[in-house]
Amino acid sequence: MPFRLINEAIVRDVAAVAQNSSRRRSLYTFHDKNDDPVHRMLTVRMEDSYLRPHKHSDPDKVEVFIVLQGKLAVIGFADDGRVSEHVVIEAGKSPWGVEIPPGMWHTTIDLEPETAVYTVVEGPWDPKTHKHFAEWAPEESNREAGLALIGRIRQELMLY
Repeated sequence: MPFRLINEAIVRDVAAVAQNSSRRRSLYTFHDKNDDPVHRMLTVRMEDSYLRPHKHSDPDKVEVFIVLQGKLAVIGFADDGRVSEHVVIEAGKSPWGVEIPPGMWHTTIDLEPETAVYTVVEGPWDPKTHKHFAEWAPEESNREAGLALIGRIRQELMLY
């Protein structure tokens, strides 16, 4: 099997899909099957993308984000929804990425348009158990409420 390149061409193609997506993000997978033990993905997200806070537990899974282009805030939460920690990752600057431990509530906030993130998460993927969504956070289908939550977090943490 030949190398699978992570390059500008893939980012550009995925960004074009993300711009027209109702979720304002798009995904390119490098793994072949949902039952692969390690999932590798490139996601391009727009600034107005909302990712509902969630955790990976039962089974426990580690998730890693490495920013290739743009700027991303990764937010950790306590069980009651209070922000417990955050880190801003900007392409080409340290820190280059973050590893999220299993069972930690988290989300991301895109701080620049077309932020490209390489993500690694343990598999296999089962839609029933992969993500456990925070009950205190709006569903992704309620985009307006989700963006309001992100706006409050950006203001609280002064993420501009």
